[in-house]
Amino acid sequence: MAGTNIGARPFIRWQGAKSQYLHILSQALPADFATTPDVTYIEPFVGSGTMLFHMLQTYPNITRAVINDNNLDLMRVYNTVRDRASELVSELKRIQKQFLSLDETKRSHYFDEAREEFNERLADGIRHAALFIFLNKTSVGGQGLKFHAARRYDICEEAVLLADSKVLKDVNILCDDYEKTYNEACGNTFFFLDPPSESASSTSPAWDSREQIRLKKFCDLLNFRHFDWMLTGSDCRSKRLSANGVEQLYSSYDVQRIWSQQAIKATPEKREKQQPELLVRNFQREILSLRSLQNTQLSFAF
Repeated sequence: MAGTNIGARPFIRWQGAKSQYLHILSQALPADFATTPDVTYIEPFVGSGTMLFHMLQTYPNITRAVINDNNLDLMRVYNTVRDRASELVSELKRIQKQFLSLDETKRSHYFDEAREEFNERLADGIRHAALFIFLNKTSVGGQGLKFHAARRYDICEEAVLLADSKVLKDVNILCDDYEKTYNEACGNTFFFLDPPSESASSTSPAWDSREQIRLKKFCDLLNFRHFDWMLTGSDCRSKRLSANGVEQLYSSYDVQRIWSQQAIKATPEKREKQQPELLVRNFQREILSLRSLQNTQLSFAF
């Protein structure tokens, strides 16, 4: 784990990615994180890996990293990026050349054929990963379901994939229930948890208020074992949980509302209309960028 920025970043688009929140999440880490030796960094819900790539390129004291997601297709791609990035780049370049040579109608047909091939789940590791990335980069919302006609497509980002491969070199990649990541914790372990939101239940039907409660119990276990953790999630109001939803569920911990970089730059009037995320931690540290924002909001309120 070099802790040097080599340009690694998420190689796919992903719903709920945290790129707009990195400025706050970086300040929200434990105050002594940078000086804590031999940190094990664990992400039970890695998604596109926004926080992962940031952390591994920023903190050389992270000597071990574990990522997990129960999306088998996604974790197969992570393995391919880590172990066979050069071959993946070659396949993506081939797909990109074929795709860009077509007009819009034929591109739509090409997309449908690629999706059909991907859904058969018969492709080998390289082809599977290439199809996954292609469908992600050319579909509406990155969901791989409906073709998105655009002026520009960044299908093969060679430099990003090769940088990601270097960062992922020593990362342990799992595909299991998030509770299994507990078995990977030891010594100075830090968990970053970014679970699916209840608002995304149409695409993740298994994630509901019962899962929120199960996750809370998992966090309680981590706290009992004195592992630091930080959790982000939508500021949802679940009827099963209570009127205050997730915020009340985690009332025994430090709970903050955080805004994206875009929201912070907006006027107070526009910011009031945007939905914040919740940041929950089992430790306390003031987030300086929130202090000035909260003062601005108080001024606006009066």
